[in-house]
Amino acid sequence: MQYKNTKLSKELIHKYNEIEVVKKRFLKKVENISYEQLNQLPLNNGWSAGQVLYHCGIAESGTILTINKNLNDHKVQFNSGWKNLFQNIVLVLFLKLPIKFKAPKIVSSVPEVITYQELKKSFDANTQDFKKILQNLPPELEYKLIFKHPISGLFNIHQTLRFLLEHYIHHERQLDALL
Repeated sequence: MQYKNTKLSKELIHKYNEIEVVKKRFLKKVENISYEQLNQLPLNNGWSAGQVLYHCGIAESGTILTINKNLNDHKVQFNSGWKNLFQNIVLVLFLKLPIKFKAPKIVSSVPEVITYQELKKSFDANTQDFKKILQNLPPELEYKLIFKHPISGLFNIHQTLRFLLEHYIHHERQLDALL
């Protein structure tokens, strides 16, 4: 993949690479377990390991869709401010807590079963699509509100990447408990 030779795109790609490391770690944890283990529901009626990973992937792909829609519709026009920073910090802090949250409806629908290959394909596609956004993002949009989280509101690209990283890490504890 050819990256723009800009300081911004390199910085954003570097931030995204932190997310990619976590995604690869997730896939490594489940690559050698059986289909049954991947899809085994826990006793507390929560999600299976496969469903947790699917949820993480669908949250990222939804983020990608939202960003692309906002860019295509020229809805990225307002600078982020203290309110957005505060909302992002609160969301990140909540994600760091070892408590369960009800996922927003838009990302809470998960399939009953899923394969490792489907998860890997989804994760890989998200990585490719997100890096494409980051390499092509004009520098003047760096601090513009580009993504709307369903609960916490609007974020710029840096805040969005921070949310995604913390969201994956939040679910890693859940995944580890299931495995």
